[in-house]
Amino acid sequence: MTGHSFALFDTSIGRCGIVWGARGINGVQLPMGSEDKTRTRIRQSHGELAEAPPPAEVQRAIDGIVELLTGKPNDLADVVLDLDGVPEFNRGVYDIARRIPPGQTLTYGDIAKKLGGVE
Repeated sequence: MTGHSFALFDTSIGRCGIVWGARGINGVQLPMGSEDKTRTRIRQSHGELAEAPPPAEVQRAIDGIVELLTGKPNDLADVVLDLDGVPEFNRGVYDIARRIPPGQTLTYGDIAKKLGGVE
């Protein structure tokens, strides 16, 4: 993943991680018990990435995640994701899941119906 970086950031549930590239966010990592474990997990999932200060658009995503984890209803809809290499099926699932309002749920069956265009 050339050109990708990551940063760790504090939240109400612990120190999380975020991975980004030129096209958007590639991943978020929940706390793993220690910073070293969180860094290790990120690198296991995304390769040997450089740790770097987040650019403004990534910092906005971090701010939204921090809000969401404190219970504020931030839907993170404005966060740009880099879905390069993500299979089309998964993209469809992500698109539906990202439209679930904070505090609401959909079952797997609900998502399957939406994927199939059946309401």
